[in-house]
Amino acid sequence: MKFTRTAVALGAAALIAAGSVPAVQHFAAEGDADKPVTVLSPAATTVQTSLETPTSSTTTPTSSPTTTSERPKVVQNSTTETATTTTAADAPSTSTSTSPTATVVETTAEEEAHPNISPLGEAPKTFQGKDQRWVRILAGNRKNWDNEAISVYSESMEREIPVAIFYATDENGERKENAPTVYLLNGAGGSEQDTDWVAQAYDELEKTYKDSGANVVIPMEGAFSYYVDWAAEPPVDTDTNPFFHGKQMWSTFLAHELPQAVEPYMNADEEHRAVAGLSMAATSVLLLAEHNPGFYDAIGSFSGCAATSTPLPWMYQDLTVSRGAPNVMSPEYIFGERGSDYNRHYDALVNAADLKGTAVYLSTGTGLAGASDTPGYLKDRLINEYGVDPDSASARALSNAMTLQVEGGVIEAAMNACTHDLMVKMRANDVEVTHAELRNVGTHSWASWRDDVKLSFDKVFKKALGLEQ
Repeated sequence: MKFTRTAVALGAAALIAAGSVPAVQHFAAEGDADKPVTVLSPAATTVQTSLETPTSSTTTPTSSPTTTSERPKVVQNSTTETATTTTAADAPSTSTSTSPTATVVETTAEEEAHPNISPLGEAPKTFQGKDQRWVRILAGNRKNWDNEAISVYSESMEREIPVAIFYATDENGERKENAPTVYLLNGAGGSEQDTDWVAQAYDELEKTYKDSGANVVIPMEGAFSYYVDWAAEPPVDTDTNPFFHGKQMWSTFLAHELPQAVEPYMNADEEHRAVAGLSMAATSVLLLAEHNPGFYDAIGSFSGCAATSTPLPWMYQDLTVSRGAPNVMSPEYIFGERGSDYNRHYDALVNAADLKGTAVYLSTGTGLAGASDTPGYLKDRLINEYGVDPDSASARALSNAMTLQVEGGVIEAAMNACTHDLMVKMRANDVEVTHAELRNVGTHSWASWRDDVKLSFDKVFKKALGLEQ
């Protein structure tokens, strides 16, 4: 039977309407084998709000965004950047320095050099109010792979963003200076649903990057955000909503604020970097490269849809972002009115020609079930890697396999069509696809994305970042 794109989209809509979500392979993290493996539903993330759905007049910017061809400058943060001019009349005298009301706050040299970075402190919470797993995983593996959990202040979003960083080290375990940096972006649920790179693919990350000569940086916020600068602020009470915490200015943060802060902090190479993302974030990494020519040496887009302004991709976005606030959230808050100048600015298919000069890794499955989508594979992994009781593992494996093969199959088939559209557009504009991992089978699941970690590095990132021996 032949599946048309319309049929795929309608099938995905029906699944989500029935309470399904994009299928991801959820396994308990190390040490959590006794915890049930759950499939999240939109009902689990319902947020009560009285705010109305926006109209095009409230969500569409009055002016078109501008794209700069200038390479963003990564410069050392300085405490002088925000300093104000003080006149002699305003300057405090020595007599006031001993005033009982005067408070002297001591700062370390490290804090002065990197004012936008601080230790993470308390672990961020999942949408269920539990500590996010990635913090514990980093702490438990710190001696094996040098890492930190930090907070990076975003001036554009006016808040601290939790970030996981892994240092490039030499054969003696010492930190390497002037190493390039690989940024990884999480998918729709992100760390807020414990479906982030660390919680779901730590082993693959360590095997690929520990001795690679590259730093790894992973922002641990941004669920359902598409990691772009939003056309309007979230339509929910950000004090109670578990996913949206105020302004959403991710394009600015990722291309300007985060590298500006973290690369000098890590003593990294400030001229060479790559970025990769899965599912929702597979769109984001394309846009980051298109809007900042020459800033990223390479990108990896895993199981994503480049287009955002045409009817079917718009439907896919709606199904994704509505999970953050069902019956409230819609793509207009992020991309403005469909087909508007703002929307087309954030359409990676429209702007595909701007990928020229960037090394590109693309991947997608067909939606047909592969070995990793079968009950047998899933059962063996639960038993052998996570110590789950065989009887319990059988039931859980069967449930997960059904989710992957039905929901994950439909979604990946849609992403397959999107990926081929992008490849056609790139080639029509004389833009090279450095490597396309076009799988004959595979659903929208972590099994494929774990493979993409190593494949993207071996096939594209290593050379682009100058790490080949």
